[in-house]
Amino acid sequence: MSNSRYDEPDARPDAVRQADAGAQAWRAAARDQLAAVPDHADFYALGGDLVATLHAVQDLARVLDGQVQQYGQGRPVYDDTGTVDPQERLTAAAVELEALAAALGEAMWSADRFWSAIGHIGVEDIPDAGAGLVEGGVS
Repeated sequence: MSNSRYDEPDARPDAVRQADAGAQAWRAAARDQLAAVPDHADFYALGGDLVATLHAVQDLARVLDGQVQQYGQGRPVYDDTGTVDPQERLTAAAVELEALAAALGEAMWSADRFWSAIGHIGVEDIPDAGAGLVEGGVS
């Protein structure tokens, strides 16, 4: 039995496909980390990836903001409720994208500080309790 969804090429724009893949990858990372043995090296690597991802999402929010602000110019747009001026809706959407970009900036500071702090953590080797013992006493 075949599923036509998987047999057909994905016709979505590249940006949409990439964003979907990124979201799926972060969900998988969170699930995998739940089962992982905590390790500071993983914390550091994931922290760096969080910083990079937040930067990328902030960049996307800024790009979308600019596009949304220009979207209604030179083209007829409508609001599907029929009760709100489409330009008001576009302005509200752009304002939220600006707020999102600002919030991501704050989140990046926290992620970057986490990444820096965790980068200073190490694990001391604990000698094996049985090491140094030989038959009949301590070596």
